[in-house]
Amino acid sequence: MNIVDPVLFQCMMQPPVAAICAPGTGIGLISYRRLGLFIHNISRTALSLELAPGSVVAVSIQDVIFHIAVVLALTRLGHATVSVPASWRAGGLKVDALISDGKQPFAEVERLVIADMSWTEGEGSAVERERLRNGNADDLCRIILTSGTTGDPKAVGISQRLLSDRINRHMTVFGNRFANCQRIYSDLPITTSLGFQMLVYTLWRGGTMFFTGATFEATMRALEQYKVQCMVASPGGLEGLLRRCEQVAGFQSELDFIIAGGDMLSKSLSERVRSRMCVHLMAAYGSTEASMTAVAPARGIVDTPGAVGFVTPGIQVQVLGGSGSLAPAGAEGTLRIKSDFGVSRYLNDPRESASVFRDGWFYPGDRGALTRDNLLLITGREKSVLNLGGDKINPETIEQVIAACEGVVECAAFATGNEFGNNWVSAAIVAPRTLEDDKLTAHCREHLSPQFVPTSFVRMEKLPRNEMGKIDRQRLAGIVRRAAH
Repeated sequence: MNIVDPVLFQCMMQPPVAAICAPGTGIGLISYRRLGLFIHNISRTALSLELAPGSVVAVSIQDVIFHIAVVLALTRLGHATVSVPASWRAGGLKVDALISDGKQPFAEVERLVIADMSWTEGEGSAVERERLRNGNADDLCRIILTSGTTGDPKAVGISQRLLSDRINRHMTVFGNRFANCQRIYSDLPITTSLGFQMLVYTLWRGGTMFFTGATFEATMRALEQYKVQCMVASPGGLEGLLRRCEQVAGFQSELDFIIAGGDMLSKSLSERVRSRMCVHLMAAYGSTEASMTAVAPARGIVDTPGAVGFVTPGIQVQVLGGSGSLAPAGAEGTLRIKSDFGVSRYLNDPRESASVFRDGWFYPGDRGALTRDNLLLITGREKSVLNLGGDKINPETIEQVIAACEGVVECAAFATGNEFGNNWVSAAIVAPRTLEDDKLTAHCREHLSPQFVPTSFVRMEKLPRNEMGKIDRQRLAGIVRRAAH
C-alpha cells in the first residue's frame, strides 16, 4: 500500500471536511476534496517531468499546504521526497531533482524545477494505475535530514513499510487520550520525523492537521475557532507558546493533550505548561533513527531528575559501562538502542553510519541510566553537540561565525539553561572592549538561524584549552558557572 492511498480514500469519503490549516498563509485552509484535486493535478504535472521510477526529489516550497500537496503527489507516484529549507545545500545527499517555488537559486542542484499554483489546476482526475510505479513496501518514500549524533545533517531514509509501522504504533505509545484527538496542531514542521508522521497519521484518520500560521495571533485564533484538541511541540516550541500565552490575560486553552518531544522536558516548563495550557502533558524521547523510544505522562516523572519516559514496546535500551559491559540498573553509562522501528544506516554516509550503527544497535550519543522498571534517565551527551530545545548544532558552527566578526581573537559557544530548563546559546570571547555585544549579535543574526544566535557574551582573557590545543569545554563550563556566582 502506498501511504497516500488512505489519504485519497478520506478525500472521497468526506470531501467537505477541513484537511490542513496553516492560518494566514497563502492557501491557509484546504478541504479533503480540494486536497484530492491538488494531489491528482500535481501528479499529472510531475509525470511530465519524466523522472525515473524511485527518484529522490527535494522540495523547497514556502507555502505549507502547497508543499504538502507536492510531497503527497510525488509519493503517490513512487518517488522519495525530502523537504528542505531555502538555505539548503545538497552536501552528501544525491537528489535527482529539486522542486522549488523559485525563491532560492540552489546553484549546487543539477536539475531545478520551478513550481507554482498552476500545478494544482486541472480536472482533478486520478492518474491511471498503469502509470503508477509498481513498487513494494520496502521502497524508500521519505528522507528526513537529522542532526544525528554530531549536529551535522544526516539523511535518514524511511520506507513505506517503516513509516506505516511507526504511525500505527502512535495510539499504543501515546495512549487513548491521543487516539480520541481528530484536530492536531504541530509546532514541528514536516521536515522533522515526528511532524511528518503526525501529518500522515491525521490525514489517514480523516482529521484536521494544523501548522503554525503567518502570525502567533492567527495561529491562536485557529486553535480556538476549530477547538484543536492536541498539540505536538518541542520543549523550545512549548516555551515560546507559553510565553506568548502568558502575555494574553484572557487566553483560555482548550487543549486536551500535549506531546513534547525533541529534548528533555524540564520540571519548570512541565509545571507551567500543565498549569497554564493543558494538564495532560506527555514527555517523549526518541530519534529519527530509532523512532519513539520512551514516553511518560509528565506529571509522573517530573520529580525524577533526567527522566524522559518508560521504554516503549518494540524498543530495547541498554546502558554500557566504561568497559563496554552492561551497567547494572540505575548506573550511568553510554546508551544504545535496538528498535523494531529503526533504520540501520544513514544514506550516502558509510563512515558516520559505521560509527553509530553497530551490530544491530543504534548509539545516539547520549549518556543515561535505566531503572529496574524500565524508566529511562538521560544524564548528558557523549559529544559537545548543543541541544537547544530540540534544535541541535555543533558549537564549532557557531564559533566559526563569531570568529569571522572583526576584532574577535578566539571564542567558544556553549549552552546555558534558562528559567524553563531549556538551553540557550552563550559564547565566551576574547576581544577588545571596543567590540560591543550589539555588534556581535547583529553579526551573528546575519549568518545564523535565530535559535542559534548567542543570547549573551562572556568576556575572557583567554579560553581554557587541553594539551592538544583544543578548547576544554568542561573547564570552560566550570569557569562560566563560577563567574556567574
